[in-house]
Amino acid sequence: MNRFQWIDSQTTELLLEDIHRANAGDFEMVDMASAPLLDSYKAVVGHAYALSGIVSGHPSLREGREIFTSQLFFLDSERGLARTMNRWYRLGNREQGGRN
Repeated sequence: MNRFQWIDSQTTELLLEDIHRANAGDFEMVDMASAPLLDSYKAVVGHAYALSGIVSGHPSLREGREIFTSQLFFLDSERGLARTMNRWYRLGNREQGGRN
């Protein structure tokens, strides 16, 4: 399951910039087309809030693998977007019974 990780200052700055842009609806600076897709996703709680689901298009994870993301910092299920500590995800279908 998820392990909580402390965030270094560079990651924090990038994360905050992304969240500010997301709150403003400015996604032009982020190439969402290349963001991994997380299908059958649901919110999970371990040592931090995160998502789990079936991933595709991730730069370092096998296609079709069920994953647990890093800490979740931004979720907009209407736009189908999530920002974790490490990256943006496009959201596919929500798992039936999943909360968010």
